[in-house]
Amino acid sequence: MAKRFMDNSIFEKQWFRELPVRLKIVWFYLINKCDHAGILNDLDVGLLSYQIGDNYTIDEILEAFNDNIEQIGDNKFYLTKFCKFQYGELNPNVKVHKSVIKLLDKHNIELANPLVSVKDKDKDKAKDINTKKEEFAKRVEKEVFDMQIDPAMIKEFIEYWTEHNDGGRVLRYEQQSIFNVRKRMSTWVKNSKKFNSNMKFQPASDEDIAKKEARIEADYQAQIKKFSQTESGDTADDDERKKALGLK
Repeated sequence: MAKRFMDNSIFEKQWFRELPVRLKIVWFYLINKCDHAGILNDLDVGLLSYQIGDNYTIDEILEAFNDNIEQIGDNKFYLTKFCKFQYGELNPNVKVHKSVIKLLDKHNIELANPLVSVKDKDKDKAKDINTKKEEFAKRVEKEVFDMQIDPAMIKEFIEYWTEHNDGGRVLRYEQQSIFNVRKRMSTWVKNSKKFNSNMKFQPASDEDIAKKEARIEADYQAQIKKFSQTESGDTADDDERKKALGLK
């Protein structure tokens, strides 16, 4: 019978605290249903709904647990922080850890910060920050090569995920428990298109401004002309002047 370590501070964490009770139950269900690498194979949402006694959808679950769960295939999901919490630093020399690493490799799951050995960890720390940026840029360009994405967008993506605080040695992407470049890029492109489609304001061109100014000047000259014609007439009264000026 599989056993799981449970986080006794989970009820104090904001993301969990703000969930409705019906979704809190789902989280404990997933923790107990996943394998020892945090992978949910062939997750049956219909069965989940039946066993819990409520109706759920995949979209609802993914939205509720956000970066704590990621879809890695048809009906396959990965609890992104499971391994780190259950095992800490994965060591290939430990039998259970070796099995976990094998499962992660099988599903092409690449941890952003490989937890495999102290030696490798120290070697990574010693890397120059610019070297890590260059390596990440090459990795992104290689993995999205066939996605036909605007180079400017790829550059923005790389710059965003390689940001770090002053004096820091950890890049933004390294702070993620899992980082699938292609999936992150797909989300980046989708969000970019959504943002651009919501931008209703478009600055006027010089030609549009010139045309508007010409229309204003023409209207002004027309009003002056009407006023002059009205003033020259001996019988014009105040009502006629107002009418000529477009005031009545």
